[in-house]
Amino acid sequence: MLSLAAHGYRVQLDPRRGATLLSAEWCAPTGDWLPILAPLADPGAGLTAGCFVMAPFANRIAAGRFSFAGAVHQLPLNRPQEGMAIHGFSRDHGFDVLSQGVDHATLTQDFAVDGLPWHYELRYDIQLSTKGLCLTLTLTHRGAAPMPYGLGLHPWFPKPAGTTLSFAARGAHQRDALGLPLAETAPQPAFAAAAPQPLDHLPWFDGCFSDWSPRRARICWPDRKAALVLAGEGAFRHLHVYVPDDRAVLCAEPVSHLPDAVNRPDQGPTAQMTLLARGQSLSGSLILSALPLCPQPSPSLPQEVPA
Repeated sequence: MLSLAAHGYRVQLDPRRGATLLSAEWCAPTGDWLPILAPLADPGAGLTAGCFVMAPFANRIAAGRFSFAGAVHQLPLNRPQEGMAIHGFSRDHGFDVLSQGVDHATLTQDFAVDGLPWHYELRYDIQLSTKGLCLTLTLTHRGAAPMPYGLGLHPWFPKPAGTTLSFAARGAHQRDALGLPLAETAPQPAFAAAAPQPLDHLPWFDGCFSDWSPRRARICWPDRKAALVLAGEGAFRHLHVYVPDDRAVLCAEPVSHLPDAVNRPDQGPTAQMTLLARGQSLSGSLILSALPLCPQPSPSLPQEVPA
């Protein structure tokens, strides 16, 4: 177990369990510690809280199969009941701690597994500052031949009564019978920045939003008199949202590509995974900034993020 505490934030993560964040809390002006991630008590029982990394791809690949450079690659189906390879494989393997201080940690993973077509190094930088909690993933391809790569982070946030999530994007992709994205998008008023709807009134939702711009989102917790601003940087140009109807949690996942993009070239170039040659890198950051709840701000305003 690794613990960080500084600048009004504290975090626990487990390097052995894919460097999964088990908890993250913010000290409110009242002196109370408020969870900004849903706490994960037992990562061995499933990563259904906290925050885990997604690499070398984010979300789903249909049937765990794709073709690239004349070869067909069959991946293990880690969601066999759906016939899917999901969320990559880095979360299932340990990280080494390269460095650690009270307000930062750097972890690395050298990933090469028999039967999988990827060989890469994944660096995970975790930094606490007055601006919040910054999580940065940097993946460097170590294989001989070029390969497509993707990245993402999968945070689970608390969803008490009255919680709202707001952001701007082109729209959510419509889904096929497998729950995978079609090219068509549609607006989702529940997440509109001007008037977001309480998520406890929203039925089950699972969808990916293209062109997340500006790359900001805001979660409001009225009962806790607190808000959380999410800021994506680098490769994280899309936002995947999951709101279950049977648990008081929600997920807003910054990702570099759409689900099953490696099999869906018709989605366009911005939807695709990133082709890396040996030594090339892909990097993305998520910054989580907690603040006291204030009335009716827009998630695009820079003053939301504490200086």
